[in-house]
Amino acid sequence: MNTTTGHLIRAATAAGWSYGGRLVGLAWTALLISRLGIGDYGHYALAVAIAAVINAAADNAYFVRSLRVDEDHFVQERSARTLFGLAMLAVGCAVFIEWFVAGFAVTMAAGELLFNTRKSRDMRDGRPDRTMRLDTVRQLTSIGLAGGYILTAQSPALHLAGILYLLPYLLIGAVCVPYVTTVRHGFPGTARGAALLSAEALAAAVYSQAPLIAVGLVAGSEVAGYYSVAQVTALAIAMFGQHFANTYVAGLRTATGDVRSAPDPRAIVRMAVATGAAMAVLGAGIALWGGAGPVGAAMLILSVFVFARSVNFVFTVILFLQHRDRLRVRATVTLALGQLPVLVVTAHLCGVYGTAVTGTLCELVLLLVYRRAIYAGGPGCSPVAHTGGTGTTSAPARTRVINHPALESTVPIPVVPALPTTAALQHSGPMATFPATRYRRRNPGCHNGSPVQFRPVPSRETTPV
Repeated sequence: MNTTTGHLIRAATAAGWSYGGRLVGLAWTALLISRLGIGDYGHYALAVAIAAVINAAADNAYFVRSLRVDEDHFVQERSARTLFGLAMLAVGCAVFIEWFVAGFAVTMAAGELLFNTRKSRDMRDGRPDRTMRLDTVRQLTSIGLAGGYILTAQSPALHLAGILYLLPYLLIGAVCVPYVTTVRHGFPGTARGAALLSAEALAAAVYSQAPLIAVGLVAGSEVAGYYSVAQVTALAIAMFGQHFANTYVAGLRTATGDVRSAPDPRAIVRMAVATGAAMAVLGAGIALWGGAGPVGAAMLILSVFVFARSVNFVFTVILFLQHRDRLRVRATVTLALGQLPVLVVTAHLCGVYGTAVTGTLCELVLLLVYRRAIYAGGPGCSPVAHTGGTGTTSAPARTRVINHPALESTVPIPVVPALPTTAALQHSGPMATFPATRYRRRNPGCHNGSPVQFRPVPSRETTPV
């Protein structure tokens, strides 16, 4: 897919499936509360929240690397990912017998890990429309089984509804069994790299939920409820940016994160403006209606947050493919910890409005950090050199292209950036004695790039370098 319009169509299709699933989820929530009561719903919600944390810590390393490693490493790590998910699933089923919350959480986390394994090929191919369709079908199946039981049983029980809800994950596990290869099972990179990616997932969870937690603790549950409605709406609309970025995964992986394979910056801005405007229109409508307290005004403030989060979703995917893991973790952890004391003050003084402003400012700061990291080197820069899918990176050399008639192939030779051109070529070894017709830098003004390349030219008239 080469046109921005095509990518937007795929993103819109994915968003349509996603929003449809969210509407079904709202209906499921209402059904649980009405038939089982708020207490049982609380147990269910707690189990789902714990499952999200477990899945983030266990699966993020596999998820990120599945987007960027080569095919051989992808197959090996998919095999290990499947075995890990099946083991977690067995543990969750065993625990479920005694403790509903813990068992449901572990089983659901394992099921989502296996489901992500099933969807990993489509994610590598840049097809979020397919993955979100599978998500919605799984959700409809789970809710259909559990909801049918709740509606038909005279005295429905939460643990039986939970078992029916989790049944599709057993089928998903069976579908993933053929992914287990007998050749080699690959751990997701080094232990340090995997720990870094898991830490990123946990830091992102803290960063996203800190405003809601702070306003709940300081301003009370009612204010937290208002903010929760605005925040959930904002994240749902901004998710379009995630779908848009995912359509570029295949091209970015092939180009090892070169920003020329990423969405055009103008297309990113237009997409983000559209999502922010949608949030602003919705907030203005709710504010004019006046029946939802401060939710409408909070949505108007968070429309700027939606703009920034939509852009950051795209930047995050680019940084995934550039292997900029440390940068993302540093930025996320710093903001997650730094916003906490500010949130306590603003939530106490201004309630929902102060919390919304603080969250928006933090997201704008993250946008500036990511933008500088991606585009500071100039167009065409990719700040990493991919090394065979192992997840390691190295500092790249600047590029010089030297055309020489005697050479039959492209030969990479590192250049010492601090030396002048002639000295640099002499420093590079015996190849420096070859005459050349001309040389030029690739991506002028870019401090990042790739090794030297030599190209054959037809002319035999040469000038010594």
